[in-house]
Amino acid sequence: QAPATRAAAAPAASARPDARPHHAMAATQPKKPVGGAFGQFCNERRAEFAKKCEGKPVTEVTKLLSAEWKTQTDAQKAPYEKKYKDAKAKFDADMEAFKAGGGEVQPRKAKAKAKGEKKKKDPDAPKKPVGGAYGIFMNENRDKFQKSLPAGSAASGVSKLASQKWKELSDEAKAPFETKYQAAAAAYKKAIEAYTASGGGGGDEDEDEDED
Repeated sequence: QAPATRAAAAPAASARPDARPHHAMAATQPKKPVGGAFGQFCNERRAEFAKKCEGKPVTEVTKLLSAEWKTQTDAQKAPYEKKYKDAKAKFDADMEAFKAGGGEVQPRKAKAKAKGEKKKKDPDAPKKPVGGAYGIFMNENRDKFQKSLPAGSAASGVSKLASQKWKELSDEAKAPFETKYQAAAAAYKKAIEAYTASGGGGGDEDEDEDED
């Protein structure tokens, strides 16, 4: 019976208090600094300009910050360049540590979807020009086309008429609308960069619907 007693006691002897599995917890994914030196400038002076624009849309703060940034000399911008480089270097190091700790890098849109969150559009966000040159043509002539249709016509009638008229235009006649679209797209790009750098969310993400 003695051997049986020793065999029964063996499992108890092997159950050491420190024999627990250890799982390293991955830290939260680091947030990448955005906006470059201008982004650092906005972060530092946003509160100051927000007071000046109290009661106004967020875009007013962004416009003032952008205008102020343009007045800065290279020497005045240099400290913000350094701050951005330091922030970027810290982000790179933190990201490596995040990956080493078992973290899985996810795009921000994927992270929002994973949480079941629906992104809300900011009404103050810059509006993205859509439709290319045709979109500009449509916006400028929509009322005229609407009035030319019989009363009670479906809304799709305006689109059909506009599409027909657009296809009848020569490349030379379309050129001014293309120029206007390119100017609007460039202005939007600059505005959304400033808006994002100042802490705003995403802009208007509607897809372009060009009409050939």
